[in-house]
This record gives sequence, C-alpha cells and structure tokens, in this order.
Amino acid sequence: MDPTVIINDAIVHLKSHKENGSKIVGVVQHGIFPDELVLAAGAFPLHLILGGKDEQEIGDQYLSSTTCPFGRSTLGFLEKKHPLYSLIDTMIVGTFCNGVQNISNYLHYFQIPAIPLIVPHGRSNSAFNFYLNELKKIQTYFETLTGNKITSESLTAAISSYNEMRDLLRQINHFRKQDNPPVRGLTIHQLVWKASLVGPKIMIPELRNVLAEIKRSPSNHSGVRVFLTGSGITLGDSVVEIIEDNCGGVIVADDLWSASDYFLEDVDLTNPDPLKSLVERYLRKNLCGRMIPDTRIPKILELYKTFHASGIINHTLKFCDSYSNLKPEFRKKMTQHGISVLDLDRDYAESNIGQIQTRIEAFLEMIA
Repeated sequence: MDPTVIINDAIVHLKSHKENGSKIVGVVQHGIFPDELVLAAGAFPLHLILGGKDEQEIGDQYLSSTTCPFGRSTLGFLEKKHPLYSLIDTMIVGTFCNGVQNISNYLHYFQIPAIPLIVPHGRSNSAFNFYLNELKKIQTYFETLTGNKITSESLTAAISSYNEMRDLLRQINHFRKQDNPPVRGLTIHQLVWKASLVGPKIMIPELRNVLAEIKRSPSNHSGVRVFLTGSGITLGDSVVEIIEDNCGGVIVADDLWSASDYFLEDVDLTNPDPLKSLVERYLRKNLCGRMIPDTRIPKILELYKTFHASGIINHTLKFCDSYSNLKPEFRKKMTQHGISVLDLDRDYAESNIGQIQTRIEAFLEMIA
C-alpha cells in the first residue's frame, strides 16, 4: 500500500464530504482525542500523521531545529499547502506535548481556526472530570461548527462504528503472533494510517477484505522478531521499512499511537453516558508515554511475551520529551526482565540512514 495511494484516496474521500457541506477537523493529538466525537457531529476527523525530511526543513523557518521533528514537519506541510492538510476547516490543538503546542502557536499564519484541548497527564478522578469537561467544551464547539446536535444516539452510533473497525484491526494484528507471520509492522501501520484519514465507513469493508485475503492465501514474513516502542511513526517516514525490508527484522508487536494503541482497546457501550466512556478509553487506557505515572511497562511486557518478540527497538524522535526522558528507566526495567533494548534517536533527515541501518543490523544479529 503505497503512501501516495493512501494520501490520494483520503483526499478524494474527504473532498467529497467537504463538497457536500461536511466539515473536516484536523486532529493533532496522538491517540488521546476521540474521533467518535467528530463523527457524531456529522464532521470528519483528519489526523495530522504526515512526516518528511523536506517538510521538516521548511518547518525550521518557524521552529528551532532543537524542537520536535513532527511539529516542524507539520508546519512544513501547512506552509507548502499540502492538498491533504488544505482540506482542514478547523483544528483541535492544545497541551498533548511540546510538538502539538508548537503547532498551535503558529496556526494563525495559515488562517486555520482552532480550539485548544487541555489533556491531563494523570488518570485520577479529578483528571477524569477535568477531561470530561474539556470534551463537553469541544462538543459545544462542534455543534456550533456543524449545526448538528450531538446526541447520545449519534455518539453511540459513532462509537459502534469505531469499535467494529478496531475489532477487525485486532483480528488482523493477531496474525503477528505466528511464526513467519502473514502480517508485519508495515502492514499494521499502513492500515492504521489509512483509518486515521478516512474513518470506519471506508475502512470496515476494506479491513474485511484484508482479513479474508490473509486467511485465503497468507504470505510469510521471516526475520528477527522485534517489539517497537517510543515515538509514533508518521506516514512518509521510512524507519519501519528500514527495520523490515533493509535489515531483516519483523515488527511483531508495538505500543505506538501510529499502530496498536489505535485499536487495542474499545470504547465501552454499556455506560449510559457515552461521553464518560470516551474519557475512560482515551484518557485511562491509552499507552502514551506522556502519562504520569508511566503505566506502559506491564502492557509492553505482556505484548512482548504474547507476540514472541526477541528484543525491543525504542525509537525516539529527537527532542520528543514524552519519550526521551523515559529511556533510562525503560531500559533499566527491560534489563531486569532480560530483554535487550536498542535506543534509536533520530529525526526525518536522510543523512544518517546508513548509520541507523548499521545499528539496527548489529542489534538484530545480536538478538537472533
């Protein structure tokens, strides 16, 4: 699934809805904002998931080179008026991380209206109630934007659609447990990237076809089994292909917002207040390193064992504070469990690809 095809399909899909009067909502937050709320208002979420070397350099006009590559790259895509991002009518910004905040600081240059979403770093009852009030604020904003009332019925219907899509993604992901699996890290990323751009209506039938094809005539991917953690992988970044195509690895599991964290947990439909169910899912059940305390470790160990990984690649975008500050403690805890870890710090520049590939090859040879 070529990245250009994914982007072009999304542009065609979103243009058709925009021409019919629907609003396109840009979402910057990695995995903590509920797309269901956008869909329930009759609008369509568009995750800002693009990343690239050239756009990162363009973004240097706005931000220091010692800031998040994702933030700089996103500003670069906005500056060059990328046809996907040019469809955005409004954007959800706020306090997810420094990169997201930096994007919001410069949106006025691109005449994109936005509303801030303050995301707590904790999961306590007070954090829950705070985030619930933030979502109520966003709900009111969407209702004014679209002219559509968000009801319990429309929100429940949106949740059901996303739950169905997540279930199909989990079924496909399950095949990564197999020896020489028919599904690898690139497969999952491509499906999640597309889902992040076009939503459940398009993706559900496509995922059913993918699942049927895997069962009918599965391919086999052999290589050293690795777990990928850390910063999410953007559409246009080549690091997954470097690991799997160039170095002989197979990413059999991960906890990334750009892959498994997108679909591992459903939203509870039994709660009579669906907005509270969204808070429970997105605030308390996410696997993001920004949360305090960092509760990812038990889940990572569970996935590592269940999917039979042989080592962990801890991929961190330079100056990504959500993950770079966690590296020493993460390595210490993995070492206590006898798990080898490769720390991979990088940005979207291509000048160091050779060095990165050499380090990955050496690591995979060591854990094979």
